[in-house]
Amino acid sequence: MSTTDLDNLDFKIIKEDWNEYNLKGDIKLRGRAFLTRLAENKNAPPPPDLKPGETTMQFTFSVEKKFQIFAPQLLKGAPTKPIHRLDQIPDEKKEEIEVLTYSEPWNVYEVLKNGGIIKMKLVVDKVYKIKDTFDNFGEPYCVVINNPIFNFEFSKDKNKFA
Repeated sequence: MSTTDLDNLDFKIIKEDWNEYNLKGDIKLRGRAFLTRLAENKNAPPPPDLKPGETTMQFTFSVEKKFQIFAPQLLKGAPTKPIHRLDQIPDEKKEEIEVLTYSEPWNVYEVLKNGGIIKMKLVVDKVYKIKDTFDNFGEPYCVVINNPIFNFEFSKDKNKFA
């Protein structure tokens, strides 16, 4: 795929919500992902199982993510220098925190070109608290392993999503 194959698509936000997680140790985590760019690969080859009369679109996305930790006072400390990558942290400083409960709602976007709907959900896989490391609010510094997932449902009108 070449960047010349990409057509930017305008979209409208229908719904964007915060994810909420209750972690072991009475720590709360809030996270949010939002779609910042959407493009269609106009020269993508059709999938081999495409039936006559069906259409398909191949998308490229740009997504931004943000997480905030809220911990009890006894787990807080003086702000320290931030760490940006998990592989820069020695194993003995990483402590996986169990996710006890969570809410991961779908974000919903309307593609203005065809009225289609794209759904995106931020899914958290693991959370690591970094020992003796704190953000600028004094909250425990955490690394959140996550990925967005997408869902596309076509409507009865084969040129639109449901």
